[in-house]
Amino acid sequence: MIWIYTPHAAILHLTALISAVIGFMVLRRRNTPGGTVLAVLLFTVAEWSFASGLEAAVVGIPSKIFWSKIEYLGAVSAPTIFFIFVQEYIRKDSWLKGRFLILLSIVPLAGFIAATTGWRNLIWNSFTPISNQNNTILYGHGIGYFILIAYDYLIISVGIVILVKAWLQAKSPYRSQVGILLLASLFPFAGGIIYSFVPNFLPGLDLTPVTFSVSGLVIAFDILQFRLLDIAPIAREILVDNMEEGVLVLSTQNRILDINLVAQNMLGAISQKVLGQPADEVLKFWPSLSNYLQENNKVDTELRLDTDPSRHLHLHISPLFNKRGNLIGKLLVFHDVSQRYRMEAELARTVEELGILNNISLAITSGLDMEHVLITLHEQCKQVAHMDIFYVALYDEEHSLIQVPLFFEQDHYVEGASRDFKDRPGVIGSAIQGRKTLILNNSIKQDTRPLQMEQSLLEVPTRTYIGIPLILRERVIGVMSIQSYQPNAFSKDQIRLLERIAIQAAIAIENARLYSEVQRLAIIDELTGIYNYRGLKELGTREVERAIRFHRPLSVLFFDIDNFHTFNNTYNHSTGNIVLQNIVQRCHTILRSVDILTRFGGDEFVALLPETDISNAEVVARRMVKEITAHKITTPFGEMNVTISIGLTTLTDDNNTLPALIDRANHAEHQAKQGQKGIVVVAP
Repeated sequence: MIWIYTPHAAILHLTALISAVIGFMVLRRRNTPGGTVLAVLLFTVAEWSFASGLEAAVVGIPSKIFWSKIEYLGAVSAPTIFFIFVQEYIRKDSWLKGRFLILLSIVPLAGFIAATTGWRNLIWNSFTPISNQNNTILYGHGIGYFILIAYDYLIISVGIVILVKAWLQAKSPYRSQVGILLLASLFPFAGGIIYSFVPNFLPGLDLTPVTFSVSGLVIAFDILQFRLLDIAPIAREILVDNMEEGVLVLSTQNRILDINLVAQNMLGAISQKVLGQPADEVLKFWPSLSNYLQENNKVDTELRLDTDPSRHLHLHISPLFNKRGNLIGKLLVFHDVSQRYRMEAELARTVEELGILNNISLAITSGLDMEHVLITLHEQCKQVAHMDIFYVALYDEEHSLIQVPLFFEQDHYVEGASRDFKDRPGVIGSAIQGRKTLILNNSIKQDTRPLQMEQSLLEVPTRTYIGIPLILRERVIGVMSIQSYQPNAFSKDQIRLLERIAIQAAIAIENARLYSEVQRLAIIDELTGIYNYRGLKELGTREVERAIRFHRPLSVLFFDIDNFHTFNNTYNHSTGNIVLQNIVQRCHTILRSVDILTRFGGDEFVALLPETDISNAEVVARRMVKEITAHKITTPFGEMNVTISIGLTTLTDDNNTLPALIDRANHAEHQAKQGQKGIVVVAP
């Protein structure tokens, strides 16, 4: 190729250098919105200007056409890249993806293909040397060129209009930035128009790349003076739509002028289609809001949306005024405070639960009587949830037994018998073996009642069963159960609270059991296994009071072993203990389960016979004497015969205390021993 380096070529290459330098300056700010695209635009102009300079310097039409094809790569791309830069800079580029970018590229790509292939006649249809200018030709243009030019100036015009609108809306320092950028965009726009539509102005010389270099210098000034790309404006759509608060703008007639995405979602997935509609109609699901919209003053309040789950919003309404102080609308800002309400509700529920647990703990530990503990436990559980059936089953792992000391249904408390855990584990066994709460919400069979009940009591089936194991020190001591005739009767919160109650209940039940055992041992004679003198006073006093209250008969037997002192001296105390134990066993064969046999002291015994008058008591006493006399006692010293003497009395108006009854029966027993041994004497 032959070259003639003309001033025009030098200017174009200087343009390329300026564009490239500014492009590298911009590239350092590529993280700023629009920075990368602006750098690409400047590098594209640099390529366009450099190829144009070579086209201006080369000699010969074929060579010039070759470099014209190369420069077309930048020429067709620059307007589209400029438009994309404008969109990114003002943050309205969310739609510039996928198919939209492809649509923007169709015309430039078609123009480049036409210029570089056999269809170049669509772009250039003639090449005429200009005689009065050295090494310059005038390009004749085809229809394709004018289509490309129309597209380019359309897209540039749209970009300029967008910049003008942004400039009008912007505030300092963004207004200066956008103004300088707008000025920079006008130079290549004007240069292209002159080249395309004023052919007599410097014929054959395309000033468009040169004007782009001027734009580059202006942009450099914008970067250095007004910090373009260092502080970039944020578009309303990005700023408002990314706020955590919902924003709603109303006109003076309370018509919706604007709404951001947060408000749309917050108010029930409302769309942009509501723009222009009355707020009262759009937000009619929120009746209380209309009262606030009638006011023109600032409003700060909290409102509740009846959604599922319910939502609570903090609402701030501010009137909007223009520069002349005239009301032009209202700004509504919503902040979702539902989480705060949920946390407050959760805290209140926790405080309430702790209060309930504290009261329950105090209540069920206020006494050590097992029946009192279980009834109190039931009363406290009723505060948590309504229940139709309540029971506590105690588990004796050592003996594989399940006992139901308390069962409640239809306003009645009953006590169940023990059963073998291995033979009939039932739902109680499932809860014990699983060591976690057993929940059955529907279609429950009758075996959830742990007692053998009459068929009439089973007519209403239980539908919801909750069995909570009572665990103490990793050991299951029983099961607390609540049941309902309704399916799915208990909420998760209720079950969770009942489980926490069960922890307290396990401790209280174990304490009551231990106390009961201590109390039992305190009133039981260790040798014979019957009640001792302390047991006689507790149980005897209770029986005397009951008999007096209900006007029922009560008789008392006082007896001892004849000549037991001589017996002990002749043999030894171990043999005497055998005799005492045998006497108790023989008496149990005669006495009823309701009768109370006690060891008064030494070889003296007292038996209380409830619901027994004096004549029947005498019959019992004679049977006891006969039974003991007839059976020999096996001892280390051989078999021995033993007799007892019995004195008896009955409850009367003047003999109506336990000590009086015992004294009178004891006096009768002394009379019996003065005569023949092994007889019965009735006190007068």
